[in-house]
Amino acid sequence: MKNISLLLITIILFGCQEKKEKIELTEKSPAELMAMAKEEINIEFVFNSDKPTFGELYLITGSEDTKFPAINRQFEKLNSLGITFIDGAYYGIKNENKIGDGVTLWLFPMKGGKIEYTDIDAPFDSILMEYTVLSNKEKSAELIKNVFFAFKDNLDVKILFEGKEINDFDLVENRINNIIELCRTELNIEPGSDEALKLVWKNTTVYNNVYD
Repeated sequence: MKNISLLLITIILFGCQEKKEKIELTEKSPAELMAMAKEEINIEFVFNSDKPTFGELYLITGSEDTKFPAINRQFEKLNSLGITFIDGAYYGIKNENKIGDGVTLWLFPMKGGKIEYTDIDAPFDSILMEYTVLSNKEKSAELIKNVFFAFKDNLDVKILFEGKEINDFDLVENRINNIIELCRTELNIEPGSDEALKLVWKNTTVYNNVYD
């Protein structure tokens, strides 16, 4: 009887702990979701250890920069994601037809919370992933999921989304789906369509270079 009581207490305490650890995002108004559709959603991967240098992070592209030798080669495990080096110290996954800026999602190495710095080979504190829902077709969101789990499963990182630490991609996926649904019902626009691209890129040099 005593053992049964202890087992019940353990189950109750475990259940309370699970409930306490559940993360919920702040509810967004339609106007806030609309703004998020046109701008970026951000996921930050903060390194708990093994902060990468430029050369070490460059391995994510499947190549090596001999000017910046890599000591830790952990990013070689992620070179199947299709990530390329774009410019400065920035990376991304390019879209096939070069719509807009030609990048489906961006990866910005960060130092001290900033994406601009002078010494590109000093260890990075985190990587910021940016994705614009309205600029990309619905299926493109699968790339975010791929990067999310590649970082989560292979690197020692803390994942931040909308100011909260998360481990569950469902929170990100639900937010994206809510934004997509709003675009369809309120704007009558399909993400990634010409109409959607006009809202994001119209009157910019990038848009004109593609469509003029």
